[in-house]
Amino acid sequence: MKYTPRDYQKRAIEMARRAIRSGKKRPLIVAPTGAGKTVIACAIVESAMEKGSRTLFMAHRRELIEQTSRKLDEMEIDHGVIKAGHPRVRPELPIQVGSVQTLARRLGKGKDPFRLVIVDEAHHAPAKSYKAVLEASPDAVVLGLTATPYRADGVALGDVFDALVEVTTIEALIDAGHLVEPRVFGRRVPDLSRVRKVGPDYNLGQLAEVMDQGELVEDIVGTWREKAEGRTTVVFAVNIAHSQHIARAFAKAGIAAGHVDGEMGEDERAAVLGRLARGEIQVLSNCNILTEGWDLPQCSCVVLARPTRSRSLWKQMCGRALRPAPELKKVDCLILDHAGCWKRFGFLTDPEKNSLEEKERESGGVHFECPFCGEGLLGWPRHCPACGSELPRHAPPGEPRAKSAARAEGVMVELRSLEERITLYEGWAKLARARGRAPGWVAIEFKNFFGRYPKRLEMGEDRSLWTRYDEALRRGVWVEE
Repeated sequence: MKYTPRDYQKRAIEMARRAIRSGKKRPLIVAPTGAGKTVIACAIVESAMEKGSRTLFMAHRRELIEQTSRKLDEMEIDHGVIKAGHPRVRPELPIQVGSVQTLARRLGKGKDPFRLVIVDEAHHAPAKSYKAVLEASPDAVVLGLTATPYRADGVALGDVFDALVEVTTIEALIDAGHLVEPRVFGRRVPDLSRVRKVGPDYNLGQLAEVMDQGELVEDIVGTWREKAEGRTTVVFAVNIAHSQHIARAFAKAGIAAGHVDGEMGEDERAAVLGRLARGEIQVLSNCNILTEGWDLPQCSCVVLARPTRSRSLWKQMCGRALRPAPELKKVDCLILDHAGCWKRFGFLTDPEKNSLEEKERESGGVHFECPFCGEGLLGWPRHCPACGSELPRHAPPGEPRAKSAARAEGVMVELRSLEERITLYEGWAKLARARGRAPGWVAIEFKNFFGRYPKRLEMGEDRSLWTRYDEALRRGVWVEE
């Protein structure tokens, strides 16, 4: 093997093999975006090749097929590609990377059935085209790969797979340096109460009417310039017109931007993605195309301009910026949430309990209460979104407190640690004391930075720096004066 798997990847491979030895024929490997599912798959392919097993790696998008083919090349595994018009058609080889669309059209025209079939983005496996391809190799071991083991339409993956192999968590990958820390900025989302629900998600036409407004699009550009200028960025829009509108707004502001969507030809789409990779454009807006199978480690900002009720879609969108890029000294990524997704789903680092029989959950975790400010929390983040306090490592035991999720209103506010907010507050307070400025100036500086006035717990331990608002005087005062 030309690539040495990480410890958790080795565990995943061994757990999958153990499941097969126990009599399971269709294990599903669940690993977060950025965990290296393709590496795991290629290591299994290499083992199958040594045993002489005819093997198929199946995916549904060109980007996934090319990514897998490149990884197999890196591992010096010779293979063919089954895809209409592809230059690497070599049907005589035992290892094939195939497009599910092409495979479904060619059923009954191929060689002997495969003995191992690996399904990438396996949450799509209940679809008819996938099932038809799998039925063509009835005796094959089927190995699924996914970051989101649930579907918005409610179809359980247990209809296709018979064992669950969970690899690791986003939080563990961040702690180990395999993913970067997401810095989330959130704000109030426009009223969606009149947007109808169609199946598991929103009616896209009505959703576009709400989100594709000049003021909102201009705010996306303005917030990006304030928070993320200089970062390679992808924007997720509601529909094609919305995505194009966003790209034009960035370009009008003098920012090199582009647009891609699923209706573009593959070559045209690849050309635009190439421009982003080369740094010729800085912001790429898209509709329904970059949620799966697209990796660009230099991407360090995701803009969510598309509200969704689908937890899997939300996780896929956010995951595009999590990969590290050491050569660029990338240490974090920004998620600018104009869609209110964090209020619905919680946080990427929330623990999940997955099951092959589970339907997609609309919201993350249970509701808890922040021990510092009492706000209700959807899931258990690293920092409270209301007061920003750094929370204990694990959620408290006992019954959760049912309450609405905290709201981020007004300007976009980052969820920062309590220690950092205390340091900033004390710095402003000391400056005000030294220069004879009014205590109200401290509160205003804090509000300009964080989008709200400071809470008592953010003022530190030095009482001489504490401020409060005096109702009678109608101004801020020092607490000890």
